[in-house]
Amino acid sequence: MIDVVIAVDVEYEAAVVAAVSGLPDAQVVRRPADETELLALVAGGTGHVVVLSRWFPGADADVVARLRAAGGRIVGFGEDAALFARWGIAHTAAPGEGPDALGAVLRDCADSLLAPPRPSAAPQAGPPVAGRAAALTAVWGTGSSPGRSTLAVVLAHLLARRAGGTVLVDADTVSSSLAPALGLLDEAPQLAALCRLVAAGAGADAEAMGERISVLEPGFEVVTGLARAERWPEIRAGVLTEVLDRLAHRAEHLVVDVSDRIDPDDAHADPHYDRHQATRAVLDRADHVLLVASADPLGLQRLVRLLESERVRELDSATVVVNRLRTSAVGPGAEERVRAVLARFAGVQDAVVLPEDREAVDAAVLAGRSPVESARRSELVRAVEEHLLPRLPGAPQMRLRRRGRGRMSA
Repeated sequence: MIDVVIAVDVEYEAAVVAAVSGLPDAQVVRRPADETELLALVAGGTGHVVVLSRWFPGADADVVARLRAAGGRIVGFGEDAALFARWGIAHTAAPGEGPDALGAVLRDCADSLLAPPRPSAAPQAGPPVAGRAAALTAVWGTGSSPGRSTLAVVLAHLLARRAGGTVLVDADTVSSSLAPALGLLDEAPQLAALCRLVAAGAGADAEAMGERISVLEPGFEVVTGLARAERWPEIRAGVLTEVLDRLAHRAEHLVVDVSDRIDPDDAHADPHYDRHQATRAVLDRADHVLLVASADPLGLQRLVRLLESERVRELDSATVVVNRLRTSAVGPGAEERVRAVLARFAGVQDAVVLPEDREAVDAAVLAGRSPVESARRSELVRAVEEHLLPRLPGAPQMRLRRRGRGRMSA
């Protein structure tokens, strides 16, 4: 007897259940409500075959990959053969076929091998991307608002003006803030839209990708993040990685702002409720990581603890950034004190220390503009340009470029 898990959209569920129930050697064992329940069932060994449709809640290339990794055999149901092929689903059934045809597909899928021969090349979720990929800089760090998002905006804008086309991505799935800070509408999160586009197998469509990206000025593009934190399941690690790969071929630099949270960060984490998978996906994909902390006693304590973590020790390339330096929080000789603390307790000798410039940052937020645009001569902008920009991949090739001040929407 073949145990079948039915994971199709409401339009076809009753018909598929009736067709399977009418077969002498098959039975419906579960009808999950969404991809989380489906993944849990397959991981627990429920069912021999999953009948999956394109429009089942949460279905995408990443879910299919996780089902296959958990040992699931999948029959793609619907008139989407090309999409199922991109998802790696070999067995398909169309809505117009009778129960006998569906039964034959179920038997063939149930008898198929779970471990096919090793492919000669790595599988591609979509058509391969040609050309040189931009370096990805992840802006990460400690909690309690050390200024990661502001730093990401300043850094990306300076890169766009001095080093060539740059894409700034808001991948903070806990507290997204780039859209309001830059005066952009956040009702339709662009990162979630790009993830849906890639999951549907259309990531190679450059025009469709461009429609989901905002252009602040020529060479400076922004991908807005989630308007509400509870929508984090829309940003899956596997799909996000491909989105970043696609964006990396649109420009010369890619700057990604992420949440400070990465837990759970171990091999035994629940794969069906991975709240911070987006942050870890960005860190895994990054060419360079900025570890940002606030220049005050609590911020420095958090930074020392972060630098002791296994995740940081595994980073190939990183820069420690101590932000918002002010005498009122550290005392006289603030920068020397900060550097002495980092050298003594973390062994860090080359941190980048940036000044507090609250007036310039507040003015930029109030105007809905980047500090580079609203306060080009501010202490923060000049410090980032002089001390942090040269640390990034590709910095030796930086060249001065003129940029217009017009604001467009792509």
